[in-house]
Amino acid sequence: MVETLQRTPTADFTAACDAALDTGGALSTLLPMLARDTFPKWFQSFVHLEEEARSINEFEVQLIPGLLQTADYARAVLETAWPPAPSVADADGRLTARLARQAVLERDPPPLLSVVLDESALRRPVGGPSVMARQLRHLTLVAARPHVRLHILTYAQSATAPLDGSFTVLETVHGEHIAYVEATGGGQLLPDPTDVERLTKTFEGSRGEALSTAESINYVDRLRKELYEHRRDSAAVVEE
Repeated sequence: MVETLQRTPTADFTAACDAALDTGGALSTLLPMLARDTFPKWFQSFVHLEEEARSINEFEVQLIPGLLQTADYARAVLETAWPPAPSVADADGRLTARLARQAVLERDPPPLLSVVLDESALRRPVGGPSVMARQLRHLTLVAARPHVRLHILTYAQSATAPLDGSFTVLETVHGEHIAYVEATGGGQLLPDPTDVERLTKTFEGSRGEALSTAESINYVDRLRKELYEHRRDSAAVVEE
């Protein structure tokens, strides 16, 4: 139950409570903090730093980054996660927590988010054609925001760019830089300046090889139409 914190409240539920109680959005402001406790211990520290970051530089190879995922895409990702959620309530809580991280992009002022995304993430059909079509459409809309930079690393460019796996480099509110790297079964914060410098250079090198934001938006939109739109329409006809 939400009242006893056995379930994390959803964004819609929290917004409805704000409206009913005339809180001025106070409950929605607390949602990321509540949702953070749903994450594994090793990820909670990163999420806390992410919430207050001045800038976020993210390199992703396999999946659309969590900050840019639609609810359907995030749900499809979580359905393949291990260990699986023990109940529907836990699965809903994990989804709410993942989506609550995106509140950082609505902050005033928001952090500068720069993403280098490998083309393979766009082509991996997570959740099926309909989910991917909506996800890629959402990706182009978010990338058009003034504080977001999206750089697609195409297959041709991936051959020359340094691929170190997925990682993030954050600039904290205090001007410090901390890196976070993902690994099978977990992740790790790397505060050591040597690690941060190495990953920063990798990110900048990959970004230099990748498409510009304008080119990336056009590229994503083209792949959406070529790979998923016609398949989504075909699936709809079959269902009818």
